[in-house]
Amino acid sequence: MTERVCVREIDDDEGQRLLRIIRRGSGSVVTWRRAQMVLLSAQGMSVAKVDRANVA
Repeated sequence: MTERVCVREIDDDEGQRLLRIIRRGSGSVVTWRRAQMVLLSAQGMSVAKVDRANVA
């Protein structure tokens, strides 16, 4: 059986920084994608839903 994977709770400053990275859209695609995955996971989204969100 697999274990559920999630990130630690993030504070408001960390969340705002992730949002800025995602909204900016410039720079590294890898950084943008990682920021999106961390933010979605921190918001409680399941791994499967995060995966689907990154495919789109």
